[in-house]
Amino acid sequence: MKKALCVLFPLILIFCLTACTYNPPEGYTKEHHTYEEILAFAKSIDPNATVSKEYTDTTIDGWNRNFREYPAVINGTECHVSSVGDMVWNSGFLAGEFARQYYVIDTDYDYLVLQQIVAEKQPDWSICEDILEYRYNWNNILIIYPEANSTAQLTDEELELVWEQAKEIYSAYHELPIRKELCFSLPAPRKKVTSKGEESVIRNSSIYIEHFTEEDKLAFMDEYHKRWALLESGLPIDG
Repeated sequence: MKKALCVLFPLILIFCLTACTYNPPEGYTKEHHTYEEILAFAKSIDPNATVSKEYTDTTIDGWNRNFREYPAVINGTECHVSSVGDMVWNSGFLAGEFARQYYVIDTDYDYLVLQQIVAEKQPDWSICEDILEYRYNWNNILIIYPEANSTAQLTDEELELVWEQAKEIYSAYHELPIRKELCFSLPAPRKKVTSKGEESVIRNSSIYIEHFTEEDKLAFMDEYHKRWALLESGLPIDG
């Protein structure tokens, strides 16, 4: 019986894997992108961009995702254009159970120019950690932390100042040929509701600024005050 199971199990596993279907997003490939594709991508951002033919392969995390980085210069900024490994989950049979690595072209140009802008305008602010996963963010969002070392509620005057400073960075960043969006993260509690309907307040959480119209500003300010008022709601506080 044990021998039969030893033979049967690999066959079942092979059947499951071959029955899976994958629908990668447009632009994803099974193999690393070619140098010609990398160069064309760089020139779609800056027609005068240059890309070295030499590359470096780096493999990270438990998924063994691979990053093939080509040194480049885009709009005068030294950066990389890369073939980046991303995991795509299966559809069809046992949907979401198996992942396969595909490759998409990306650049850390956005991250590096944002780093320069923040260092110039608000050097005390921090941006998402300088590691490959954040430089090449397949969610296409870069995060800035104006109050990275604080967990206190801002006064209305402080909040107004942060808003204006964030808006200045947002505007400077969007003057460039970037592809990733920005998100500004501020400390703010939030309500948690369990599957049983039990409510509590997560003390160490965040609220985000993503857009800068006057309507967005009023909505953000209102939500910010409501979030901090949760600490006085009488609900249990976690964290």
